[in-house]
Amino acid sequence: MIQFDKYLPLKQLLEWNIEFDLNLSTKSLKKGEFLLKSGQPCDYLYFIMTGFIRTYYYDINGNEMTHIFAMKNSITTSPFSFLLKEENILYLQALEDTELVLITYEQLNHIIQKVPSSGESIRNIYMEFGMLMSRRIMSIHTETAETRYLNLIKNYPYIFQQAKLSHIASYLGITIQSLSRIRKQINA
Repeated sequence: MIQFDKYLPLKQLLEWNIEFDLNLSTKSLKKGEFLLKSGQPCDYLYFIMTGFIRTYYYDINGNEMTHIFAMKNSITTSPFSFLLKEENILYLQALEDTELVLITYEQLNHIIQKVPSSGESIRNIYMEFGMLMSRRIMSIHTETAETRYLNLIKNYPYIFQQAKLSHIASYLGITIQSLSRIRKQINA
């Protein structure tokens, strides 16, 4: 999860919203509601004020694959759709009631023009996202499923309070049966 407040505090973003007349919008989701579905263009970078979002897609066999989780004080989007205007294949679903601030690509660029130092913050957010995804991919090939599970518990215990075990298993790149076996071994 990318903690945007580390680079760009929500308070600062809301101050710029007023100062630069950005007209940022907000959105509320109830648990289970979709923010975005495959085929819909992603026109926003979503700042999560409160709540929890699961991003997933379907693999070639039709299985749901959890791509990323995002919680309070983090961001989420469909990067290829938002940045490159490519077709969106992701689903973004609230796993609990969620409040968001929505920012368009144009609004983001406007902030960077008005406050050039914010460009560095945005670049850092993109770099952290790239590193996060790279680390996640490498972990699937270099760590055991048990190690990935233990690291997820250590670094993001909140996920286990909100996400279904099937979501966690797909995020870890394992079956639900493997996850159950790992949990049983650890708790033995």
